[in-house]
Amino acid sequence: MRRLLILPLLFGILSADSGILDIKWPKPNAKHLKPSTPYPKVLTEGIKDVRLPVYIPNSYAYIKNMVVIADKNFYTISFPFKGATVTISGDRTYQESVSNKQEFKAILKAIPPVTFQQEEGIMTAEFNRHGVNYSMEIECDKPQRDKRCTDTKLIKELYSRLIMVGGHP
Repeated sequence: MRRLLILPLLFGILSADSGILDIKWPKPNAKHLKPSTPYPKVLTEGIKDVRLPVYIPNSYAYIKNMVVIADKNFYTISFPFKGATVTISGDRTYQESVSNKQEFKAILKAIPPVTFQQEEGIMTAEFNRHGVNYSMEIECDKPQRDKRCTDTKLIKELYSRLIMVGGHP
């Protein structure tokens, strides 16, 4: 079901009650944003116009054969992972009409900080930071036999190593 909601976003088709969240971003600490080694060009060029924080697991920040798809309100980055693919996406569009700020705050408060689940052979972590919806997935070539897609251990480890690699408010 989640994928069905993302597909319209990829093609720019939004319902009449949809839009872009206007978020007051905290000022980033410049020291934390500058990597000691420059990120690969595929990453820096791919996310240069993204208007939300871009997170990836730190162990993937320097992989040169990543695939980056992005616009100002959305990004997805995929990495090969020996018989699997790791994908992380961020999206600040919404498809729900909210009448006031209190209702919006109540909706955000009701969302758990992170959920880990397995669906259709794909291990997923879904979370919200800075008013942005993020998801990280591990999709295995042989999901029934690959523990990375049957156990939450790896997805939780990757989630614990997320770093901000770019994007801007």
